[in-house]
Amino acid sequence: MGSLNEEDVWLSIKKDLKNAASPILFNTYINKGAYIKKIDEINHLIDITAPTDHHRNNIEERLYGVLKEIVTKQLGPQYRLMFSVTKREPAQLSIDDFGPLFEEKKEVENNLEQRKREAGLNSLYTFDRLVVGNHNRLAYAVATAITENPGKMYNPFFLYSGVGLGKTHLAHAIGHKIIEKNPTLNVLYKTGEQFLNEVVDAIRKSKNPKANSKRTALKNKYRNIDVLIIDDIQFIAGKDSTQEEFFHTFNALYMLQKQIILTSDKHPKEIKTLEERLSSRFASGMIADIQKPDIETKLAILKDRNDELKLQVNNDVLEHIAALVDTNIRELEGKLLQTATRARNEGIDLNKNSVVKILGEINQNKKKLITPDSIIKEVCQYYDITIKEIKGQRRMKPLVIPRQVCMYLLREVSGLGLKNIGELLGRKDHTTVIHGIHKVETLVKSDPKYKSHLEEIKQKLFL
Repeated sequence: MGSLNEEDVWLSIKKDLKNAASPILFNTYINKGAYIKKIDEINHLIDITAPTDHHRNNIEERLYGVLKEIVTKQLGPQYRLMFSVTKREPAQLSIDDFGPLFEEKKEVENNLEQRKREAGLNSLYTFDRLVVGNHNRLAYAVATAITENPGKMYNPFFLYSGVGLGKTHLAHAIGHKIIEKNPTLNVLYKTGEQFLNEVVDAIRKSKNPKANSKRTALKNKYRNIDVLIIDDIQFIAGKDSTQEEFFHTFNALYMLQKQIILTSDKHPKEIKTLEERLSSRFASGMIADIQKPDIETKLAILKDRNDELKLQVNNDVLEHIAALVDTNIRELEGKLLQTATRARNEGIDLNKNSVVKILGEINQNKKKLITPDSIIKEVCQYYDITIKEIKGQRRMKPLVIPRQVCMYLLREVSGLGLKNIGELLGRKDHTTVIHGIHKVETLVKSDPKYKSHLEEIKQKLFL
């Protein structure tokens, strides 16, 4: 192999690095005077130098992993990296060389909202719009502490709750506040489904010999960030390749003390088909749950949304809605908006009696939209089984409870007869259906955990 030219090697590395690193890190630290000072081919050492200590420290701390992968790919695994500072003479310096001191501050001031959008954050989900009560006080306290010192305490942070209780809102709020406090930190929010799709896409495209870098690019993307937020992480459960990829991503970030925030609809130990090694890691940091809000908190939420949307609903009506709606925060806010809009459009004077009537009609209309097929589909998704399995004749233990829950919900929600339920679930006879319904009724009364699972399925149906 011929002698390596430092300038040519650096240009090649920068080409790959530009695609793998975040634009702000690349432009701020790599394009502001960094270069390869020396390549020692005997001792397999590459000296990457920078114009200031600030540049050098950030390149070493935040870009080492991706640089090492690129060097390994281009030159081989034997090469090691070192980082130095080469200060130029004052006459050679320009304002560009002090990017972190001048340009970065200006960029942060002008592009803070853009940074949040690039991170995948929803502008509505901030701490300012979050109502804190007994139901989420612990989760809120942990969240605000994380924004003060990301990665150093409460890491990982695992947040779980039922549908519509605010875990997504809180996760986004953490991201917003961290960017505001530390504008140079690389924050990324993704859903579990988005992460799964990216892994599947990388695997599919990596089978093409011309696209072998797709998997590497995925790794670089997720391991070159400071704060990773994955919403609904339960979505990767049972997906072997995705779990494998996330396991290594988690370890890489955790070892570098990068903040990891995960949300789910269940405690990590209750997520079915989640690998034990992931479950134990998720449970190794801080775990907090969000409960249903009490009447005082629901009223506070309604007052906030009433003022924000200028609905002009009086306090007596707000109190009545808070008392009538006992599902979740999302449903509570939705019912307020629907009630106020309906009353305005139809010229109805809002009082306790009219609220009861409007909410009753809204619920009735919603109930009519739920079909037997949607019930079966929702149960299958919850228990992670297929419609073919739930309608089949196999009597495996993992299929028994889902079938019985289907029978119960088809009877309770859709009001179907025993014969119709049996036909829908693969020609089961009516005695089997009766037994299944009675079994669920018994379990609901004797097992609070089982009752909670059933309520979660019903909430998803009505949402």
